[in-house]
Formats: sequence, C-alpha cells, structure tokens
Amino acid sequence: MDDLRWFASNRYTFLLVPELRRRGLSISLEGDAPARLTLSMSGKKAVEAWRYARARGCPLVLYIWDLHPEATSSGSYDPVWWAGGRFFRLPRPIGGFPSRRGFYSRLRYIAAHAREVWVPSQMTQAVVRRRFGIDSRLRPASTARDDPPTLLTVSRLQPYKNQAATIRAAARLGPGVQVRLIGRGPERDSLERLAASLAVRCRIETDADDATVGDAYHRARVAVCPSRFEGFGLTPVEAVASGTPTVASDIPPHREFVGRTAHLFPPDDVDALVEAIRAAFNGAVPDPGLVRDLSIPVAVERFLGVLDPLIR
Repeated sequence: MDDLRWFASNRYTFLLVPELRRRGLSISLEGDAPARLTLSMSGKKAVEAWRYARARGCPLVLYIWDLHPEATSSGSYDPVWWAGGRFFRLPRPIGGFPSRRGFYSRLRYIAAHAREVWVPSQMTQAVVRRRFGIDSRLRPASTARDDPPTLLTVSRLQPYKNQAATIRAAARLGPGVQVRLIGRGPERDSLERLAASLAVRCRIETDADDATVGDAYHRARVAVCPSRFEGFGLTPVEAVASGTPTVASDIPPHREFVGRTAHLFPPDDVDALVEAIRAAFNGAVPDPGLVRDLSIPVAVERFLGVLDPLIR
C-alpha cells in the first residue's frame, strides 16, 4: 500500500514529490491502487480525489490555493450531498454564488468532509473561513524554512542579473543570514570572491534540477530577484507561486507580474534592498493565487488560442 495518492493539476503541485520520495514516502501519481492518505493539491482535482478516497476508504487532505473573488465574493454555496457514488446539488433560486456554482459548492462539501484543509496564505485562510465556514491551516512548507534564514536568487550568473546585490545585502543584514545562488554563468568566480571578501556565507549551485529548485524556493526565507533587466522575469513568479516571500527589483516586468505581492526596490540601491528584505522577513507569505494566470496550463490555453487559427 502506498503512503500517498497524490492528485495535482500542474507541475508546480508536483514539485514536492521527488523530495518526499527521497525521504522515504511511497507516492502514487495515477491509478487506483490503495493508499493510506489521499492528497488533492488543487481544487480542480478535488472531485477526482474525493471519489478515489471514498472508493478506497482512506482520509482526504484538500489543498485550496484560493477562492476566486468573482465567483465567491457574494452569495453562498448550494446545498450538496453525496449518495450512491454521486454528488447531488440543490441550486438556490436566489443568493447562490454568481458563477461556477456547482464547482464551488461541491468544493465546499469536499472541504467540509476532508480530514484537513490546507491553504498557502493567511488571506486564503480568511476567505475559506468566510466563504465556506471552514477552518484550515497554513501549508506545511512554512515550517521547513532554512535555519539560518536563506536569501535565494535563481538566475543565470550574468552581470545584469545583479546577484552581487543579494550578497551585499546579506553582508548588511549580518551573520544570521546566508545566501544561496542557483544558476550558471561567467560571474561565478567574482561572486564567490565578493562573498568571501564580505564574510557572507554563500552557496552557489550550477547543476540544480527542477526538483532541487522547487525545494529551494520552499526552504528559502526570502527570494531575491535583483535583475537590472528582464523581458519577463520568471524567478519572482516562481517564488510567489511557491508561497515564498519575494523581493524584486523595480523594473517594468516585475511591476507588471508581481507588483501586487512582491516587495520592490530600485535596482542597485542596496539600502532599499535591505529594507525590502526586512519587510519580507516580517510580512505574510504571498498568495500564489495572484500568479495563477501565469501557470503552465493557462499559458498553454493562451498559446492554443493563438496557434489554432494559424495551423488550420
């Protein structure tokens, strides 16, 4: 029997699986073999996970990233019950959720009957309590942060990526902070020399795979994204999607995509960077739902919408 039957809707919600397996858990990602616990890492997979858990007689843990405000900001869920292997819903004539009523009403029923409900942020925790009337707890990853705290920067080791700013900020913050740089490029030697000259504990990794990067985001106390230039800026998006407090340079792509949730600072202003990191240390974890439109599945839908008329 497996320890976990893991249900997930995109690659972000699979990121923990390799490390959990390395630590001894047996995890199945497909099929109907029995497991001790069912984990639905997305509301989109909640019904599928519920059916599996009921069929196998094992408890279910449901992870809710967010409740969309346009669908749940007014009204209430419809009455739902489970009988004979099916969901039944009694639509409210008035006062129901304004859209996707069946989806969110079933999700609420599943959440109410799950062993536990996990959420990534205090904001989602408050919304789940307000909209569903259900208590939840913050995601377990929040207890696995590195000690001493780590400032993480993930990017190519190029001058314009400005990893040196992360090292200089760590020196200002004192010996209780360490730096982890993940990436490849010609700046490695100069960054190592800078860290040594400032007595900053700094680890540079040039061969990290996707699972290692995902684990690094969850372990870091703050992700620092200090680039002077980006066309898009993937790193802060990944950090926010991982629920990691994020500090980013105040450049147009960062303002556009993570400006609502990251702590921004002027590039090359180390004093401002230090203050932004301190604010991130003391602030709440970001809500991954704020970057849900930048997920791989959503991007695929956008691509298909544009490509389809071009290839037919």
